[in-house]
Amino acid sequence: MKAKVIVMPKAAVLDPQGNAVRDAMRHLGMPEVRSVRIGKYMEIDVEGQDGELESRLHRLCRDLLSNPVIEDYELQKGESGNQEERKVENGSHKKTPNAQHSTSNIQQQKTKRKRKSLR
Repeated sequence: MKAKVIVMPKAAVLDPQGNAVRDAMRHLGMPEVRSVRIGKYMEIDVEGQDGELESRLHRLCRDLLSNPVIEDYELQKGESGNQEERKVENGSHKKTPNAQHSTSNIQQQKTKRKRKSLR
């Protein structure tokens, strides 16, 4: 089983790194950017797929990979093509829809802006 963990600062917690990236994006020609949150993404390959394993993964996320005082984590687990996703905030489990983001369009826009600025 492959587990994916996303750790993000809680909404009420200031994110100075995110603010710095937001300001840089605005400076580089993207005034539309309202906010940026910086987090951590991890992929964990584990053997097995029982209920106890999921419980241990949640404990690992809570006790080692995140700081529950200032961060929330999201645990996505599954095999290729059959992925179940669970979001955890303050210990409550909520199912959330799968979300996949493509960075290729963003990279293309960055390249175009960089070329323009070099002219």
